[in-house]
Amino acid sequence: MGALVFHTIAVGADLNGAFEQARADAAHEYGTGGYSGSVHEKDSVTLIDEAPRTETKAVARANELIDQADSRIDAPRGPAGALPVVTDDAQHGWLIFGWAAH
Repeated sequence: MGALVFHTIAVGADLNGAFEQARADAAHEYGTGGYSGSVHEKDSVTLIDEAPRTETKAVARANELIDQADSRIDAPRGPAGALPVVTDDAQHGWLIFGWAAH
């Protein structure tokens, strides 16, 4: 068993609702057998920043936090991180990211 970094965009104004939808989408795509390396492996999410940014800038910030081993998102069994984004098609949502068991 190892861990993989994941990033996923979840559209919606409510972080918890968007997170649950992202988990459901990942379960549909990767299955529910565990160790998918996806957001489906996460049970909770923590808001990292409150300033919305573009998807590209959000991914860059998420990668910085991952590279710095930020304690809020560093554990494969801990919470996912979330950064608010404005998507490329002007929708408000969240970049959900972190480490997941694989």
